[in-house]
Amino acid sequence: MRFLAVSLLALSATAAGAAEMPKTTLVRGTIQSLDAKSMTIKTASGDVTAAAPLSTRFATVEKRSFSQIKPTDFVGVTSVPGANGHLRAEEIHIIPIAGLGEGQYPWPHLPSAAKAPAGGMGSMTNGTVTTAQKAPMMGGSMTNGTVAPGAGNWQLNVTYHGAQVVGGKCEGLAVPGKPGCTGTSIVDVTPQTPIVAIVPYRRDLVKPGVYVVAQAVTDAAGKTTIASATVEKNGVKPEF
Repeated sequence: MRFLAVSLLALSATAAGAAEMPKTTLVRGTIQSLDAKSMTIKTASGDVTAAAPLSTRFATVEKRSFSQIKPTDFVGVTSVPGANGHLRAEEIHIIPIAGLGEGQYPWPHLPSAAKAPAGGMGSMTNGTVTTAQKAPMMGGSMTNGTVAPGAGNWQLNVTYHGAQVVGGKCEGLAVPGKPGCTGTSIVDVTPQTPIVAIVPYRRDLVKPGVYVVAQAVTDAAGKTTIASATVEKNGVKPEF
């Protein structure tokens, strides 16, 4: 579980623009090589090589169905604006530790099947599901929160804690120890929406050729280290 704490908090710090944190970036691509000291990832813009010490944490994703999402589950939702003020899920990942990266903030990536809104930026919502149900379909961002049954073909109601209210909407990364705000999003889900669970993975099982989403942290001296990496397994790729 420590992998998840490291990786999701790193992602959240990046999304929230935490100035006091080392620079953290997402590296998406295919693993070219991995040894005891470094990892090379082939990205759309070229190869990226960074330190990957034994402290680097690994996770993978396993396919899930909508019926496996239950109220009180903590989820991350990559989405774009939908109809009637809803979010349209582009992918959903079930997070085993509640509260990690909780909030709603811009997210600079959409899954391969996603249709980007104007500007190409989606959102991430990390929060708790309150309802998950069959419903008529309505419409990026990431919402991490706890799941509640909702619509679509299906629908989720997701409640999350954020940093502050902007324009009448709760936004940003929740900050421990600060009051912040509470928001709720209605998320429309289709049968085509990828749904996965994040689970810990062993480094020795990671092979060249698999897709990876890695969190690269660059310190003040300019050294870049892979803090954590979520890798493809059995053809199921991390799409966040």
